[in-house]
Amino acid sequence: MLPLDHEHAARLIKKKRKELGLRQSDLVDDCLKLHAIRKVEKGEIVSEDIIIRICNKLSLDPEHLSESYENVRDGEEQLKFKLFAIEHDIDMVGPEEGLEELRKLEIDNDHPLQAWHLFLKGKYNDRKGHWKKAQAQYLKALSIINQHPELETSNLKASTYNELGRCCYYQNDLEQALAYIEKGLEAYHPDPDSDRDYIIYILKTSKAIYLEKLNRNEEAMRTLDEMWADIGKIDSMEIRLIMYEVHAQLLIKQQLYEKAVEYATKAIRMARLDQNVDRSFELWTALGESFKNANEPSKAEICFRTALKLEKKVRKKNILVSTYTKLGVLYLESKKITLAQQALEKAVQLGQRTNDALKYCTALTALGDCYMSQKRTNKARECFQQALHLVERHALKTNEPEVLVKLAQCCEGEDHENYEKYKNRVFQYYVEHYVKGGDST
Repeated sequence: MLPLDHEHAARLIKKKRKELGLRQSDLVDDCLKLHAIRKVEKGEIVSEDIIIRICNKLSLDPEHLSESYENVRDGEEQLKFKLFAIEHDIDMVGPEEGLEELRKLEIDNDHPLQAWHLFLKGKYNDRKGHWKKAQAQYLKALSIINQHPELETSNLKASTYNELGRCCYYQNDLEQALAYIEKGLEAYHPDPDSDRDYIIYILKTSKAIYLEKLNRNEEAMRTLDEMWADIGKIDSMEIRLIMYEVHAQLLIKQQLYEKAVEYATKAIRMARLDQNVDRSFELWTALGESFKNANEPSKAEICFRTALKLEKKVRKKNILVSTYTKLGVLYLESKKITLAQQALEKAVQLGQRTNDALKYCTALTALGDCYMSQKRTNKARECFQQALHLVERHALKTNEPEVLVKLAQCCEGEDHENYEKYKNRVFQYYVEHYVKGGDST
């Protein structure tokens, strides 16, 4: 018998046994124990005698296990390269192009490369915005990955958890998104030869983003600090720009506006050189917010308007919502009511279409404030009620007290029953999040 690749032999033996409709226990006899059969089908090293006995029971030529290996290995290398090319198509050409190529492939369900195949099906669906379908494919991929220890160093598992987190983020479930990212970080294998060694920085970037959105600002900053220590190892300009952007947002929350301006301005230059439209848009928005909070409204307006000149080129339309909202609030604070209303109505329209609950809720609240400034209480109340619906539906806890207070203000003196209801809910929120030691952020 020729030298054997035990993992390859395991797949052939398992496949043949299933074709014959046999269970592992059906192969057991006085000389062949169940634990030995299981070891063989896991690809573990066993004696040649055990391999021969199993092959005889399956009418499988033992020599065939070795002879066919070279052909199978060449075929697998070809298949790996096809999957590599298809992933490029999905990310760079378009999801439909990738799907067309995926449909041409036939891979056995128990083959380890089936995990990559399912991962790419998931990628196709989430790039199309079909989040539930994408999640289903990713979870199937994880199931296969967990059956093949040899995939551990590929970091496909860590990449799958990252994509699951992304799906949850776009479905406004930030807590679950963060939970998946933590699992991805646990699954990461620090192998410099891994095809996906870069995924560690994508995972950490995602973690920082989700923590900042959840107002867990100290944790977000700690995550960024870890990444700054490795900045020289990060090849992706996209990741670097996101680091600057999130850092600027955290500095704004700390009221360190001058430092935030420094970070955002440096990154804007980098994004311009890299011709990165989406990052430029968000960085100009962050710069505008820094100037607004630093009481420099003229510079803030220039920043927001500069960002919005990129509107038609921006790929992720949900990011437009925040910029229109911030511009509207700037106008509202400057008593430019007509301009404020135009910007905020645009923000709300975009929010309805882009399925970003947090940004949409913020836009509705700001538009309600605009109506309140015009004493159009009924219109304001409609906005705040829609915002409260989003708060309740998507557990936007950080927005809840503000929306409830504004609704109570709308009802005061006119609708005593709802005024008391909203006022009591504000008090209940205070009790749950402060008095009882809950998250006060």
